Amino acid sequence: MTEQTTRGAASEREIVIERTIQARPERIFGAYTDPQLVARWWAPPGSSLRVEQMDVRPGGRYRYVQRSADGRELVFVGSYLEVRPTTRLVYTFEIEGQGNPVTTTVELHEEGASTRVTLTNVCGSKEVREMMVEYGAPAGAMAALAQLAKLLEVPERGSP
Repeated sequence: MTEQTTRGAASEREIVIERTIQARPERIFGAYTDPQLVARWWAPPGSSLRVEQMDVRPGGRYRYVQRSADGRELVFVGSYLEVRPTTRLVYTFEIEGQGNPVTTTVELHEEGASTRVTLTNVCGSKEVREMMVEYGAPAGAMAALAQLAKLLEVPERGSP
């Protein structure tokens, strides 16, 4: 069983999302740091993602090109600030050329056979957070985590 919530932010600049996924932290961390796996779950349904650069180490950079069904492209860039295998990943995130980077922290907490994923986005200002909410970023993040869960979760024994 998976559970997904958007929780109240600790500050007026944060968006916090949690989801419990039936997979070990190692698998989830791998899905965040393997370019082939990121391309399979990160983009919204009906679109595709090409990972052009991914250097997962503090100071390393990434560049993702997302193509929508109608052919429009959106480029996401950022750099890794902290990399703690299986427990924590911190990186900046922004749409190329638009500025307003967001700092994203992914925390993985093992809970038996499952892992609680806590995704915290810290925006540069209250206004940037409001723009992200209006744009649909929380719903997009929840959809991405749902796709990640679908990719990684193993059906319970006895389930079809």
